[in-house]
Amino acid sequence: MERSIRRIFICLLAALNFLPLCGREFVHVFTSKGIYETSEDLWFKCVAFDDSTMRVSDRSHTAYVEIIDPSDSVVWKEKYRMSGGICDGHAYVGDDWKPGEYRMFVHTRGSLGRRDTVVYPKRLLVVRELPDIPDYLSAAKERMQYIDIPDTVRNEGLNVTVNLDSAEYHIKSKVRATVRVTDADGNPVKAVMAMSVMDALYSYPSADVDIESQVYGLRYDTLSAPARGFVPFLSDGATSGHLRSGRKKNTIPLDGQYINVFDEKAKKGDVNIIATGKDGYFEVSPEIGGSLGKTLLLRPLADEYMKPRLDVDEPFKDIAEIRKSAVEINFPSIGRKSLENEIKDSADYSGRHTVQLDEVLVKGRSKNYSRRKKDKLLSYLDSLAISKGQAWVCCGEIIDGEYVGGYLNDYMPGYSHHPYDYPLDSQHRPKNISIPERGKLYRMIKIKWLDSMQTLFEVEEAWAIYAGPHYSDEDLFAMEGIVKSAGYYPKHRFQLPDENEQFSGMEDFRNTLLWLPRAQTDENGEFTIEFPTSDIKSTFRISGFILTPDIRYAKGFNEYFNVM
Repeated sequence: MERSIRRIFICLLAALNFLPLCGREFVHVFTSKGIYETSEDLWFKCVAFDDSTMRVSDRSHTAYVEIIDPSDSVVWKEKYRMSGGICDGHAYVGDDWKPGEYRMFVHTRGSLGRRDTVVYPKRLLVVRELPDIPDYLSAAKERMQYIDIPDTVRNEGLNVTVNLDSAEYHIKSKVRATVRVTDADGNPVKAVMAMSVMDALYSYPSADVDIESQVYGLRYDTLSAPARGFVPFLSDGATSGHLRSGRKKNTIPLDGQYINVFDEKAKKGDVNIIATGKDGYFEVSPEIGGSLGKTLLLRPLADEYMKPRLDVDEPFKDIAEIRKSAVEINFPSIGRKSLENEIKDSADYSGRHTVQLDEVLVKGRSKNYSRRKKDKLLSYLDSLAISKGQAWVCCGEIIDGEYVGGYLNDYMPGYSHHPYDYPLDSQHRPKNISIPERGKLYRMIKIKWLDSMQTLFEVEEAWAIYAGPHYSDEDLFAMEGIVKSAGYYPKHRFQLPDENEQFSGMEDFRNTLLWLPRAQTDENGEFTIEFPTSDIKSTFRISGFILTPDIRYAKGFNEYFNVM
């Protein structure tokens, strides 16, 4: 007890003097479901809290997200942009993911240190067929321990009610739900919220950790465990690294150099210039990273004499090393007794099967679109590589702004350069020299000299399609001094089905009816949403959590309705 009082006193002194001695962050993760089938979209929201004040922390701007399978292999790792301590994200459950319990880690620069680290994974279940679920649920129930949470922690000054416009619904109908938030005195509260509506069969008790349970558990752990050292090391930007020089360090300053950052969409003249700091360290800010695509391209602007080289940090390697020695605390080892009633031992999974969703096809189109953007950049780099090659074209004509005709030189052995009586310019060079285009048909000339004085000759002509040199993507980037790095994972948006499609007779097996990452109550403390049901007959669960604008309170909520 004396140690706890002393630690709280030190934290208060640090807050008064604006010293970063306390205030380590912890991250609450809210997912669209607890159980996922392969080839589904996983929607999540994460909020960073300060563990000394239990309020939302806006110090971190980048979230590092990992999903780890039952064999402890990383199947997903991406960086996400955070704003105001909040991140709205998406992941994709691959069709090759093995069935079993997965752990989802969300780290920020303020939540992970180099020593004495404690991590809090979010647990999820991945299955191929729904009938396999009961076995996992039984195992999860046996290992769970419930501790009743005091009312003062449960309420946190907020009351949340969910009012539905009907007691039950039919397939392919509309649900109208109103969420109302009030304070302890019944006064309306303006609050922000996240909400998910899913088939209750996809609830997983190990994933049912609401914000109140986690806050209570963290308070319990913080006050009972010894103080842990914390050393921030993760970049808070989209990427980071160091500028190196091939010359001696004492002759070329590494700080004050410049790097251009762009992506596959970059047009000629687009620049995002960042400066290097001490020892050549650089960081791409969240603002610049957020305006660019998933793949960042970095090119040093230093003089060639410096022989510049960029070394990009690999934060997920550091995270993996730290996680190996970290202590995992699994929620809901501290949870609510009331959650035990939500575990359905007799739920009927018969007749239910895996369904390939339309939203998976949307992801495929997005992936192809990204490849087309990349091809545009690689084509540009390829043309630069060709311009540095041996082959060249001359003596064509420019008609309507397009280069037409011409002879291909120095491409095939023996076929090169014109004889002197072919058209020349005033500098005795062939006219209209240009760069050959890959895939274009060209005429070539081979000269055979008929006398030793090289005054008599005959010409042999041939045709060839210019294929050009073949370089890998890595070769093209290296030739231009460009380094690739992973940026922020792109934003995805949950889409409700089109109303015309819903009533067209097409089968609709959506088990996630709604994912709403951000909404806000009005002056009456209310928020109303309408969404369609699918062709699944089941009990559906509305879940979410509430944050007040002043971030004084946080609270989770659940409500159920039937679709007949």
